[in-house]
Amino acid sequence: MISIIIPIYNTDRYLNQCLESIKSQSFMDFEVLLVDDGSTDNSAEICHQFTKTDNRFSYFYKENGGVSSARNYGIERAQGEWICFIDADDWVNTDYLQILSSQHPQADVTFFGANLIYINGKQEKSAHVPIFANKREDIEETIFTLKCGPLGNRFGWTWNKMFRTKIIQKYNVRFSEEISFREDEIFTWEYCRYITSIRIINETPYNYRVTTDGLTKRGLQVSNLIPLSTKLEENLKYYSNPRLKEHILKSATDYRAKNIYDSPFRQLKANLDEYRNFVRLNPQPGKYCEINHMTQYINKSYWLGYFYYLIRKI
Repeated sequence: MISIIIPIYNTDRYLNQCLESIKSQSFMDFEVLLVDDGSTDNSAEICHQFTKTDNRFSYFYKENGGVSSARNYGIERAQGEWICFIDADDWVNTDYLQILSSQHPQADVTFFGANLIYINGKQEKSAHVPIFANKREDIEETIFTLKCGPLGNRFGWTWNKMFRTKIIQKYNVRFSEEISFREDEIFTWEYCRYITSIRIINETPYNYRVTTDGLTKRGLQVSNLIPLSTKLEENLKYYSNPRLKEHILKSATDYRAKNIYDSPFRQLKANLDEYRNFVRLNPQPGKYCEINHMTQYINKSYWLGYFYYLIRKI
Protein backbone atom coordinates (compact mmCIF):
# COMPACT_ATOMS: atom_id res chain seq x y z
CA MET A 1 0.00 0.00 0.00
CA ILE A 2 2.78 2.46 0.94
CA SER A 3 6.24 2.88 -0.59
CA ILE A 4 8.86 4.51 1.63
CA ILE A 5 11.80 6.05 -0.23
CA ILE A 6 14.98 6.73 1.75
CA PRO A 7 17.89 8.52 0.04
CA ILE A 8 21.12 7.48 1.76
CA TYR A 9 24.50 9.15 1.67
CA ASN A 10 27.05 8.44 4.41
CA THR A 11 24.53 8.28 7.24
CA ASP A 12 25.67 5.08 8.98
CA ARG A 13 25.68 6.95 12.30
CA TYR A 14 21.88 7.20 12.28
CA LEU A 15 20.71 4.68 9.68
CA ASN A 16 20.12 1.70 11.94
CA GLN A 17 17.76 3.69 14.18
CA CYS A 18 15.87 4.91 11.12
CA LEU A 19 15.40 1.44 9.60
CA GLU A 20 14.55 -0.24 12.91
CA SER A 21 11.78 2.31 13.45
CA ILE A 22 10.30 1.39 10.06
CA LYS A 23 10.66 -2.33 10.58
CA SER A 24 8.76 -2.00 13.86
CA GLN A 25 5.66 -0.46 12.29
CA SER A 26 2.28 -1.70 13.50
CA PHE A 27 1.00 -1.31 9.92
CA MET A 28 2.53 -4.07 7.80
CA ASP A 29 1.66 -3.40 4.15
CA PHE A 30 4.64 -1.35 2.98
CA GLU A 31 7.91 -1.50 1.05
CA VAL A 32 11.13 0.38 1.72
CA LEU A 33 13.38 1.49 -1.11
CA LEU A 34 16.88 2.14 0.22
CA VAL A 35 18.63 4.26 -2.40
CA ASP A 36 22.35 4.48 -1.66
CA ASP A 37 23.65 7.56 -3.46
CA GLY A 38 27.28 6.49 -3.57
CA SER A 39 27.99 6.18 0.16
CA THR A 40 31.57 5.47 1.20
CA ASP A 41 30.87 4.58 4.85
CA ASN A 42 29.12 1.51 6.31
CA SER A 43 25.63 2.46 5.10
CA ALA A 44 25.52 -0.39 2.57
CA GLU A 45 26.33 -3.02 5.23
CA ILE A 46 23.54 -1.72 7.46
CA CYS A 47 21.07 -1.81 4.56
CA HIS A 48 22.03 -5.41 3.72
CA GLN A 49 21.30 -6.47 7.29
CA PHE A 50 17.69 -5.42 6.77
CA THR A 51 17.23 -6.72 3.22
CA LYS A 52 18.48 -10.17 4.31
CA THR A 53 15.91 -10.51 7.11
CA ASP A 54 12.90 -8.57 5.75
CA ASN A 55 11.85 -8.79 2.10
CA ARG A 56 9.97 -5.50 2.39
CA PHE A 57 13.36 -3.75 2.30
CA SER A 58 15.12 -3.37 -1.07
CA TYR A 59 18.60 -1.94 -1.57
CA PHE A 60 19.75 0.00 -4.62
CA TYR A 61 23.18 1.46 -5.23
CA LYS A 62 23.79 4.32 -7.65
CA GLU A 63 26.62 6.70 -8.39
CA ASN A 64 26.48 9.89 -6.36
CA GLY A 65 24.10 12.36 -7.96
CA GLY A 66 22.49 14.17 -5.05
CA VAL A 67 19.38 13.70 -2.97
CA SER A 68 17.01 14.63 -5.81
CA SER A 69 18.40 11.99 -8.14
CA ALA A 70 18.20 9.41 -5.34
CA ARG A 71 14.55 10.22 -4.66
CA ASN A 72 13.75 10.10 -8.39
CA TYR A 73 15.46 6.73 -8.58
CA GLY A 74 13.13 5.50 -5.85
CA ILE A 75 10.03 6.99 -7.47
CA GLU A 76 10.75 5.06 -10.68
CA ARG A 77 10.73 1.79 -8.73
CA ALA A 78 7.94 2.40 -6.22
CA GLN A 79 5.13 -0.17 -6.26
CA GLY A 80 2.83 1.28 -3.62
CA GLU A 81 -0.37 3.24 -3.95
CA TRP A 82 1.20 5.95 -1.79
CA ILE A 83 4.72 7.34 -1.44
CA CYS A 84 6.43 8.69 1.67
CA PHE A 85 9.96 10.04 1.96
CA ILE A 86 12.05 9.56 5.09
CA ASP A 87 15.48 11.11 5.62
CA ALA A 88 18.08 8.56 6.66
CA ASP A 89 19.07 10.50 9.81
CA ASP A 90 15.48 10.66 11.10
CA TRP A 91 13.14 8.03 12.54
CA VAL A 92 9.41 7.43 12.92
CA ASN A 93 7.09 6.25 15.67
CA THR A 94 5.68 2.72 15.49
CA ASP A 95 2.23 4.07 14.53
CA TYR A 96 3.56 6.30 11.72
CA LEU A 97 2.11 4.26 8.84
CA GLN A 98 -1.00 3.27 10.82
CA ILE A 99 -1.89 6.93 11.27
CA LEU A 100 -1.35 7.74 7.60
CA SER A 101 -3.21 4.69 6.28
CA SER A 102 -6.25 5.17 8.53
CA GLN A 103 -7.32 8.60 7.25
CA HIS A 104 -10.79 8.57 5.66
CA PRO A 105 -11.38 9.73 3.11
CA GLN A 106 -7.80 9.64 1.88
CA ALA A 107 -6.61 12.93 0.44
CA ASP A 108 -4.27 13.28 -2.52
CA VAL A 109 -1.69 14.68 -0.12
CA THR A 110 -1.60 14.36 3.66
CA PHE A 111 0.54 16.69 5.78
CA PHE A 112 1.51 15.63 9.29
CA GLY A 113 3.51 17.04 12.17
CA ALA A 114 6.90 16.14 13.58
CA ASN A 115 8.94 16.11 16.73
CA LEU A 116 12.00 18.30 16.22
CA ILE A 117 15.06 16.84 17.93
CA TYR A 118 17.97 19.26 18.46
CA ILE A 119 21.64 18.40 19.05
CA ASN A 120 21.53 19.88 22.57
CA GLY A 121 18.72 17.48 23.50
CA LYS A 122 15.91 20.01 23.22
CA GLN A 123 12.71 18.68 21.69
CA GLU A 124 9.90 20.64 20.09
CA LYS A 125 6.57 19.45 18.74
CA SER A 126 5.60 20.96 15.39
CA ALA A 127 1.97 20.35 14.44
CA HIS A 128 -0.84 22.14 12.64
CA VAL A 129 -4.58 22.30 13.23
CA PRO A 130 -6.46 19.56 11.29
CA ILE A 131 -7.88 20.56 7.90
CA PHE A 132 -9.51 18.66 5.06
CA ALA A 133 -10.34 20.38 1.76
CA ASN A 134 -11.58 19.02 -1.57
CA LYS A 135 -12.50 22.20 -3.44
CA ARG A 136 -9.75 23.95 -5.36
CA GLU A 137 -10.20 27.34 -3.71
CA ASP A 138 -10.10 25.71 -0.27
CA ILE A 139 -7.08 23.61 -1.26
CA GLU A 140 -5.14 26.70 -2.27
CA GLU A 141 -6.16 28.52 0.90
CA THR A 142 -4.87 25.53 2.89
CA ILE A 143 -1.59 25.64 0.94
CA PHE A 144 -1.29 29.34 1.75
CA THR A 145 -1.81 28.58 5.43
CA LEU A 146 0.92 25.91 5.27
CA LYS A 147 3.28 28.22 3.41
CA CYS A 148 2.67 31.58 5.09
CA GLY A 149 0.59 30.88 8.19
CA PRO A 150 1.39 31.83 11.80
CA LEU A 151 3.42 28.65 12.36
CA GLY A 152 5.82 29.49 9.53
CA ASN A 153 6.54 27.43 6.43
CA ARG A 154 5.19 23.87 6.75
CA PHE A 155 4.78 23.44 3.00
CA GLY A 156 8.28 23.07 1.66
CA TRP A 157 9.35 19.62 2.86
CA THR A 158 8.70 16.11 1.57
CA TRP A 159 9.30 14.10 4.75
CA ASN A 160 6.16 15.55 6.38
CA LYS A 161 3.62 14.32 3.85
CA MET A 162 2.23 11.32 1.99
CA PHE A 163 1.72 11.52 -1.80
CA ARG A 164 -0.53 9.57 -4.17
CA THR A 165 1.71 7.60 -6.54
CA LYS A 166 -0.80 7.75 -9.40
CA ILE A 167 -0.55 11.55 -9.56
CA ILE A 168 3.25 11.49 -9.46
CA GLN A 169 3.39 9.01 -12.31
CA LYS A 170 0.56 10.43 -14.43
CA TYR A 171 2.02 13.94 -14.49
CA ASN A 172 5.68 12.85 -14.32
CA VAL A 173 6.33 14.85 -11.16
CA ARG A 174 10.00 14.56 -10.26
CA PHE A 175 12.59 16.33 -8.16
CA SER A 176 14.64 18.85 -10.10
CA GLU A 177 18.20 17.54 -10.23
CA GLU A 178 19.64 20.87 -11.39
CA ILE A 179 18.99 22.55 -8.05
CA SER A 180 20.16 21.65 -4.55
CA PHE A 181 18.14 24.11 -2.49
CA ARG A 182 14.37 24.06 -1.84
CA GLU A 183 14.04 21.12 -4.21
CA ASP A 184 11.45 19.62 -1.83
CA GLU A 185 9.30 22.70 -2.13
CA ILE A 186 9.53 22.81 -5.93
CA PHE A 187 8.46 19.16 -6.05
CA THR A 188 5.49 19.92 -3.77
CA TRP A 189 4.41 22.96 -5.80
CA GLU A 190 4.43 20.86 -8.95
CA TYR A 191 2.57 17.96 -7.32
CA CYS A 192 -0.10 20.20 -5.81
CA ARG A 193 -0.99 21.58 -9.23
CA TYR A 194 -2.94 18.37 -9.83
CA ILE A 195 -4.50 17.47 -6.48
CA THR A 196 -8.23 17.47 -5.80
CA SER A 197 -7.99 17.09 -2.03
CA ILE A 198 -5.62 17.94 0.80
CA ARG A 199 -5.49 16.97 4.47
CA ILE A 200 -3.54 18.21 7.48
CA ILE A 201 -3.46 16.02 10.56
CA ASN A 202 -2.16 17.18 13.94
CA GLU A 203 -0.41 13.92 14.88
CA THR A 204 3.40 13.99 15.08
CA PRO A 205 4.60 10.48 14.12
CA TYR A 206 7.86 11.68 12.55
CA ASN A 207 11.06 12.52 14.44
CA TYR A 208 13.15 15.08 12.60
CA ARG A 209 16.77 15.41 13.65
CA VAL A 210 17.85 19.05 13.45
CA THR A 211 21.57 18.93 12.61
CA THR A 212 24.14 21.45 11.42
CA ASP A 213 25.24 19.26 8.51
CA GLY A 214 21.91 18.01 7.19
CA LEU A 215 20.27 18.68 3.85
CA THR A 216 18.38 21.67 5.20
CA LYS A 217 21.59 23.47 6.24
CA ARG A 218 23.17 23.71 2.79
CA GLY A 219 23.94 27.15 1.51
CA LEU A 220 22.16 28.68 -1.47
CA GLN A 221 24.55 28.67 -4.42
CA VAL A 222 24.48 31.14 -7.30
CA SER A 223 23.95 28.28 -9.76
CA ASN A 224 20.62 27.52 -8.06
CA LEU A 225 19.12 31.00 -8.36
CA ILE A 226 17.83 31.21 -11.95
CA PRO A 227 16.68 27.55 -12.06
CA LEU A 228 14.80 28.10 -8.78
CA SER A 229 13.17 31.26 -10.11
CA THR A 230 12.21 29.55 -13.37
CA LYS A 231 10.67 26.59 -11.56
CA LEU A 232 8.61 28.89 -9.34
CA GLU A 233 7.53 30.99 -12.31
CA GLU A 234 6.26 27.86 -14.09
CA ASN A 235 3.84 27.24 -11.22
CA LEU A 236 2.12 30.64 -11.43
CA LYS A 237 -0.38 29.59 -14.09
CA TYR A 238 -1.52 26.58 -12.06
CA TYR A 239 -2.66 28.54 -9.00
CA SER A 240 -5.49 31.07 -8.65
CA ASN A 241 -5.34 32.27 -5.05
CA PRO A 242 -4.02 35.88 -5.34
CA ARG A 243 -2.06 35.75 -2.07
CA LEU A 244 -0.48 32.46 -3.03
CA LYS A 245 0.41 33.66 -6.53
CA GLU A 246 1.98 36.82 -5.18
CA HIS A 247 4.16 34.89 -2.72
CA ILE A 248 5.29 32.54 -5.49
CA LEU A 249 6.09 35.51 -7.71
CA LYS A 250 7.95 37.33 -4.94
CA SER A 251 10.19 34.31 -4.33
CA ALA A 252 10.87 33.95 -8.05
CA THR A 253 11.72 37.66 -8.32
CA ASP A 254 13.87 37.70 -5.18
CA TYR A 255 16.00 34.83 -6.48
CA ARG A 256 16.63 36.75 -9.70
CA ALA A 257 17.59 39.84 -7.71
CA LYS A 258 19.97 37.79 -5.58
CA ASN A 259 21.48 36.40 -8.77
CA ILE A 260 22.37 39.97 -9.79
CA TYR A 261 23.99 40.74 -6.42
CA ASP A 262 25.96 37.49 -6.28
CA SER A 263 27.17 37.35 -9.89
CA PRO A 264 30.43 38.92 -11.18
CA PHE A 265 30.37 42.55 -12.28
CA ARG A 266 31.05 41.60 -15.91
CA GLN A 267 27.61 39.95 -16.04
CA LEU A 268 25.79 42.98 -14.64
CA LYS A 269 24.39 44.43 -17.87
CA ALA A 270 23.04 41.10 -19.11
CA ASN A 271 21.58 40.31 -15.67
CA LEU A 272 19.94 43.72 -15.32
CA ASP A 273 18.42 43.48 -18.81
CA GLU A 274 17.08 40.02 -18.04
CA TYR A 275 15.72 41.16 -14.69
CA ARG A 276 13.99 44.20 -16.16
CA ASN A 277 12.31 42.01 -18.79
CA PHE A 278 11.23 39.54 -16.10
CA VAL A 279 9.50 42.14 -13.90
CA ARG A 280 7.84 43.71 -16.96
CA LEU A 281 6.41 40.34 -17.97
CA ASN A 282 5.51 39.57 -14.33
CA PRO A 283 4.28 42.82 -12.71
CA GLN A 284 4.79 42.86 -8.96
CA PRO A 285 1.40 43.73 -7.41
CA GLY A 286 2.73 44.54 -3.93
CA LYS A 287 -0.64 43.89 -2.30
CA TYR A 288 0.35 41.01 -0.03
CA CYS A 289 4.16 41.10 -0.30
CA GLU A 290 6.54 44.04 -0.22
CA ILE A 291 8.19 44.64 -3.59
CA ASN A 292 11.97 44.29 -3.34
CA HIS A 293 14.21 47.30 -3.81
CA MET A 294 15.78 46.21 -7.08
CA THR A 295 12.33 45.98 -8.68
CA GLN A 296 11.35 49.40 -7.38
CA TYR A 297 14.49 51.03 -8.77
CA ILE A 298 14.70 49.20 -12.11
CA ASN A 299 11.05 50.04 -12.82
CA LYS A 300 11.90 53.73 -12.46
CA SER A 301 15.19 53.70 -14.32
CA TYR A 302 17.80 51.24 -15.55
CA TRP A 303 20.51 53.44 -14.02
CA LEU A 304 18.82 53.52 -10.63
CA GLY A 305 18.97 49.72 -10.68
CA TYR A 306 22.62 49.90 -11.74
CA PHE A 307 23.59 52.23 -8.89
CA TYR A 308 21.58 50.21 -6.37
CA TYR A 309 23.60 47.16 -7.40
CA LEU A 310 26.83 49.11 -6.81
CA ILE A 311 25.64 50.17 -3.36
CA ARG A 312 24.77 46.56 -2.49
CA LYS A 313 28.18 45.36 -3.65
CA ILE A 314 29.96 48.03 -1.62
